[in-house]
Amino acid sequence: MKRAALGSTDLCPPERFSHVSFASYRPQTPSQEQALHDARRLTEQIRRRYRGPRLFRGLRGDDGLGAGLYLVGPVGTGKTHLLASMYHALHPGVPCAFLHSSQLFRATARPQDYAKALADQARVLLIDEIELDDPAAEVRLIGVLKALRKLGVTVAATSNAEPEKFVSGAFGRDRLERFISEEFRRQYHVVFVGGEDFRQRLDKPGRAWIGTPETTREAMRAVYTRAEGAKRWLAFDDLLRLTTEIERTALTRDLAALNGLYLDGIAIHDTNDALRLLRVVDDLYAEPDPPTLYFTAEEPPGQWFRAAAQRDGLERGIAEKFTRTTSRLSALAAIEHVQP
Repeated sequence: MKRAALGSTDLCPPERFSHVSFASYRPQTPSQEQALHDARRLTEQIRRRYRGPRLFRGLRGDDGLGAGLYLVGPVGTGKTHLLASMYHALHPGVPCAFLHSSQLFRATARPQDYAKALADQARVLLIDEIELDDPAAEVRLIGVLKALRKLGVTVAATSNAEPEKFVSGAFGRDRLERFISEEFRRQYHVVFVGGEDFRQRLDKPGRAWIGTPETTREAMRAVYTRAEGAKRWLAFDDLLRLTTEIERTALTRDLAALNGLYLDGIAIHDTNDALRLLRVVDDLYAEPDPPTLYFTAEEPPGQWFRAAAQRDGLERGIAEKFTRTTSRLSALAAIEHVQP
C-alpha cells in the first residue's frame, strides 16, 4: 500500500543536487543570507527534536518557524540548493523525502493515503517548486499538507511565487485568502530569497541562434555537421509530437543519451506548447549529464510566452511558471542574434 500510494516516486533530490550542502551555497544578497540562516536553523531544530525517545514527535511551535519553512523568490536564487542541503544534512539520521511538486500532483492516491505513505517513510518532507495553476492541484496540496501536519511530519518547500500570487486572478480572492491563512502564513515561516538569476552567470555549453528561420537554421546546421558523437536534429513541431507519442521518462532517457540536441524553430503558440517544452527542459535540466543543447527561434526565450495582462488566470499562471524554463535555457545555451 505504501509504495502503491507513492507510485514510482524517487524520494531523494535529483542527481544535479546530489552533492550540494549549506557550505557550498554562496549567498549573493542579504535575503539569501537570511534564507541560508533559516534553513540551517530549522535543520538543527529538526535534528534536536527527532533525537532520542522523542523521535516521532513534531517540532515545538515556540521557535518562530511554525511547522516548517517556505522559501519563495525568483528563479535562479538557490532555493532548490538550500532544500537539497537540508535533505543531505538530515538524512538518513532523520528520514527525509524530497519531491518535486509535480510528483505530488500526478499521484493517484487520495491525499490522506499519500500523506500516510510519506509519513511511514519520512519525518521531513521537502517539496520543490510548488506551482498551483488549477483548483485540483490546490485542493490536493492542502489535503496532503493537512494530513502531514496531523501525522507530525515537518515540511519545507520552495516556489517562485509568494502564496498571495498562487493562481492569481484565476479562482477569486476568498479562495486565495483561505489557502494562505490555512496553510502558509499561519503554518510556515515564509522567507523571500531575492537576487539575480545565477544561471545567467554560468558558462554556456550550448548555443542558440535568434533571427530569421533561414539564417538561424543555416548557422545551426553548420555546427551540427561538424559535431561528433550521438546527435539529433528535431524540428520543434516534431519534438512536440514526440511528447504525445512517447512516455515522459522514456523520452527523457532517449534525449539524455545524446551528446547534442538540436531544436529547430522553437515557437510557442499556446499553453499546450509551453507546457510541453517546459516539461522537456525541466527533465533534461534535472539529468546529471544532459545533452548539449542547440536551438533556433525568431525571438529570444524571454519573449516566447510572457505573462501578459490580457491572459486569463490559468494562462498567466503557466506563463509565470514558464520563466523557469527560459532561465534554464539560459543556463544551457548562449544566445546569439543572427543578422539576415
